[in-house]
Parts: sequence; C-alpha cells; structure tokens
Amino acid sequence: MTRNSTRPQTDIAYNSQMRKQAAFIAICAVLLALTQAQTVTVTAVPGPDETISQNYVALDSECRRLVAARQNPADAVSACKKVADEADQFAPQSHFITRRGAFVYYTTSLIQAKEYQAAVSVGDKAVAVVLLGHDDPSGSSAAYGVRGQAKAFAGDLPGADQDLDKAEAYQRNGLNSPAGQALKIEYSRTLKGLLMFHAQVLEAMGNKDAAGIKLEQANTLQP
Repeated sequence: MTRNSTRPQTDIAYNSQMRKQAAFIAICAVLLALTQAQTVTVTAVPGPDETISQNYVALDSECRRLVAARQNPADAVSACKKVADEADQFAPQSHFITRRGAFVYYTTSLIQAKEYQAAVSVGDKAVAVVLLGHDDPSGSSAAYGVRGQAKAFAGDLPGADQDLDKAEAYQRNGLNSPAGQALKIEYSRTLKGLLMFHAQVLEAMGNKDAAGIKLEQANTLQP
C-alpha cells in the first residue's frame, strides 16, 4: 500500500417471512446508533506501524459521510469498498482499529443497500479483526452488532441472536469503562439501539418473552 504521508492517525410460511422482513426494514434507523461506536473507540491499544496515508483518511471520511447521510446507498457502498480494499493491504498484525472500522462501515453501507449476504461476509471480516484481541469493548460491539444486523436481514435469525448478545455484552463492558463513563450518552444510545433491534429479532423468532425483556432493558437507558 502506497503511503504518501506518514502523518499518524489512531485509529446485525411466506406471509410470516414477509412480516419479518417488514419488521426488520422498519427499524433500520438503529443502524446509525450502532455505527456511533466507531466514533468513541478511544481505549484500544494500537499495534505496530499505525501510520496511514492522507489518501486513506480522505477515503475513510467520504465513506463515513455517505453512510451517515443515508441518501445514496450505492455511492456509500462504492466509497466504503475503496476503504475496505485499502484496509486489506495493511499487515494482519497491524492497524487493528483502522481495519475493523473500515469493515464495519462497509458492512453498514451494504445493509443500507440491501445487499445482505455481502454484508454478512464483510461483517465476518470485522469480527475476525476483533478476535485478534486488540480492540476495545465499543469497537468489538460495533463489529458484532453490524454483523448481527446483516444476519437478521439475510434471514439467519439464530446467528443474529448470537451476535447481538455478544454486541450487547461488549457494549455493557464499554459503558462501565472510563471511556464509557466519559461518553455515557453515546454508549447508552448505542446499547439501546442494539437492545431494540434484538427485541425485533427475538419477536420474529417467536420468543416474545425474551423480546419483552430486551425492550424493558432498553427502556431503562437514556436517552
């Protein structure tokens, strides 16, 4: 990967199926809450050689801007793919936060574009980086959260259920950390979005009791 600058940057029967899909689409708004975790990842220990080019920074900024705007999914997918392709060029034992963030945003853009199977595949890459053990709780939560969403939209409800459980556990750990206490509103909002989406997944699985518990937990969080 070409580095023109060494300025350092730190780095989720037919009628029944249709009702399930409609329910999932209706709650797409929580995607932005989940991706907020990317802006508050501040406690992970960086790996070696964490410098990235200014070209990468510009590509990453454009990807995030388009994902946040939610106006042109195709453009967001194109922009975020460029970032993910660049992130793939980093050494496997470096740039952990940068690579996870790139894959999380690319996954999110694919979900917005309703390319759900592709989103699951990229979500796998985000989780693979987390499993290397160099991320913090909020970043780990984001990876499992977006993959859980992708699995849900792709029809893998049990897989979504498992990923969302992990995402919530990581986010709770983050909320109890010094960074989480300093950014309590942001961390709480992300956890609330996860819980609300998870409730919809459990409802679609026919587990109304568990869904009710998730909603109760979400309602205890502010805002």
